[in-house]
Amino acid sequence: MTDDVARDSKGRPLPPPNVAPTSIKWAMIVPLAALAVLATFIIINSLDSTGPSTTTTTIPALKKVSGLVPQATSPFDPYVENGEPPPDILSAVVIPTATSTPSLIKNQGEATSYDRTLSFSSPASAAALYSFFHKEMEGHGWKIFSTGAPVHKRGVEMLSQKAGSDSWYWEQGVVISPTTFSSSGAQSTTVTLRLYQASDGA
Repeated sequence: MTDDVARDSKGRPLPPPNVAPTSIKWAMIVPLAALAVLATFIIINSLDSTGPSTTTTTIPALKKVSGLVPQATSPFDPYVENGEPPPDILSAVVIPTATSTPSLIKNQGEATSYDRTLSFSSPASAAALYSFFHKEMEGHGWKIFSTGAPVHKRGVEMLSQKAGSDSWYWEQGVVISPTTFSSSGAQSTTVTLRLYQASDGA
């Protein structure tokens, strides 16, 4: 059989006519460049790291939710009795600004522990108020254990629980009624807010 492959003086095959040979030197440029970029990032990262960092996990008070800003004081401030609710629970209950003055609703029966209910109206929509209370309650350490329709009422109800510094569990209930509209088109949403001691042993 005749070998038609053209070879050089050392017997190595030559490339076909009009085809330039590929130099391995040029082929090595790509991986070398990649290694150089990697080395640059490693150096930058080592220079930027000044040592191990420590972070403290805190639950921040949310500044603005659905366009609503929380009030600076708790709506239950005027109703503290014998140190109850404790400061950590009192500061964890917030309502948005631009609401009507909360009014106290008399609860049925004689409560043997702290149990107060407030009612107020807001120009915000029910959807905006739901987002506000849901995120604020979670942001202040309340564990929401129930969300749904309130008993014998229209709207949505959220129930949450939080351990207080007084060794009691406290529960916060929020009922948001459907948004209503006046003849001029102004909207208003009624909110009922209940705070009471649930059990001891926190």
